[in-house]
Amino acid sequence: MKGALHLLLLTAGLSSACSGARLSHDEARKQIVEIGTSTLVPEAVEIRRIVSQSENFAIAETSVTLAFQFKRDKPGNQWRVAAVRLGDRDWISLDELSAAINDGRRRERLQSLQKLAAGIETYRQRNGSLPNTSDIVSLTDILHPLYMSDLVRNDAWGHPIQYEAMGSGFRLRSYGADGVRGTEDDITLPP
Repeated sequence: MKGALHLLLLTAGLSSACSGARLSHDEARKQIVEIGTSTLVPEAVEIRRIVSQSENFAIAETSVTLAFQFKRDKPGNQWRVAAVRLGDRDWISLDELSAAINDGRRRERLQSLQKLAAGIETYRQRNGSLPNTSDIVSLTDILHPLYMSDLVRNDAWGHPIQYEAMGSGFRLRSYGADGVRGTEDDITLPP
């Protein structure tokens, strides 16, 4: 969860507009503390280093001070993290935060499946048939980079995407957050 929150903050902070040719520590901190509709306490954001940078992309390693609220149902039961607070923001329940992260991952998953489907269709148009393979690694070895620019093998949760050729058609499937086939969070393209 901490890693997902760190990634969420890093992505949101660096996707904001940054001025100047190079991203400075001060500019990175400024962008991160201005995430959303309220601001984080600037002292709560430590920019450790700017890892890599090109003209249009940068990665900053940061530490962000968070407050965690713990609860338990009754004395003697296990403590659990119930909510998190970023800077001066209100408490966000862990369930809400997880739902928001998973919603973003669901959108990312659909985009990945669409990219693969477009690559397969481009291959079919140029070669007159579907790629002759049965697994995602072999499929993407055939498609990337000639038929699709992004290398996509896993869904947003890191599970391998499933590929199945069926006569003149194909099916792409992601097993979702739980990684289990046949559950409610599976998605198949085409449906």
